[in-house]
Amino acid sequence: MHNNLSYNESRVLRILLEDSNLPISEISSRLTLNRNTVSNIIRKLNNNYIERYTVQIKEPENSLYIIAEIESLDGLDNHEIIEYYKLTNGNYLAVMNRDALSSNIKYKNINIAYNRVLNSTAEKIDLYCDYCNGIITGKPQTIEMNSGKMYFCCETCKSAYLEKNNAIK
Repeated sequence: MHNNLSYNESRVLRILLEDSNLPISEISSRLTLNRNTVSNIIRKLNNNYIERYTVQIKEPENSLYIIAEIESLDGLDNHEIIEYYKLTNGNYLAVMNRDALSSNIKYKNINIAYNRVLNSTAEKIDLYCDYCNGIITGKPQTIEMNSGKMYFCCETCKSAYLEKNNAIK
């Protein structure tokens, strides 16, 4: 966890993780913060925490992935390998597209996966309750609002927020 992030820095970073393309004015409006404050926070995050901004391409629903332990990456084309890891035994664990099945590669172990889920970096950031501002330590309670997703540390805070703001789920 990035425990040295302030409450507002954590909130801005979480919004950037959901959509890094949002303009500063939209972020400041969602968080009810001054635009200059948001701009300064983003500058600090860029200098100290954010490595890069990326685009995530939607995967077709019927995608198949080959997950294989192989001795060498030789013989695989770059377009076949999605990602790979060098293992402590000297082999590689490769995630490849279905085209890799036609390659003449010696597999030590092979599996086919139907789903590829990328975990969000958001789990490494302290999450604060949007009602009491406390750090959420368990699974957060959430609601979707026009301004984005709201996070709560417990059902009590979620209910109190909805009651106070006459909000509808």
